[in-house]
Amino acid sequence: MALHIVHFIGPINHSSACTVRNLCLQALQAGASEIELHLSSEGGNMTAGFALYYFLKSLPVPLTTHNMGNIESIAVVIFLAGTKRRACPGSRFLVHPLNWGFGNLVAADHSRVSEWRECLDFDAERYANIYEEATRGGAGPDDIRTHLFGNARLFTAEQALAAGLIDSVTQARLPAHGETSHWWNG
Repeated sequence: MALHIVHFIGPINHSSACTVRNLCLQALQAGASEIELHLSSEGGNMTAGFALYYFLKSLPVPLTTHNMGNIESIAVVIFLAGTKRRACPGSRFLVHPLNWGFGNLVAADHSRVSEWRECLDFDAERYANIYEEATRGGAGPDDIRTHLFGNARLFTAEQALAAGLIDSVTQARLPAHGETSHWWNG
């Protein structure tokens, strides 16, 4: 079995999502029969995050995701793409209300504001559905919608295990040299 590990630490944006996608594609071209994504991210752009989630779900090989520190906001959705999910002791997960930045926008009409609200509501529901599907069977189910529309929810690794976010709390270990290939972002 050819294990390839993709290491990613940083915010989620269009460029970083493309980087993770390209690293996974390179791993597949190099003969990966299994991919691990070692991830720590404060989240970021929802459009890029959902696109990366659906890309990772399309991989033709097993994907293991490993929380290497913090998994926050849209990075939680990306993390949930793993068929196996692990977290280092002391790591954490953060779910909070979704938001958008508007850059240099100085004006918007009523129609545009309504459209943005509909999109935010849609993305929150999409997030909740992905979360619920991935954590089904967890010992301590959580109504994630209350945290997407209200107060944030911080999960320790142990709480994430109880909620079904992860399969185990375990320190990441890199295989001995020569047993795997590593790919990383800039």
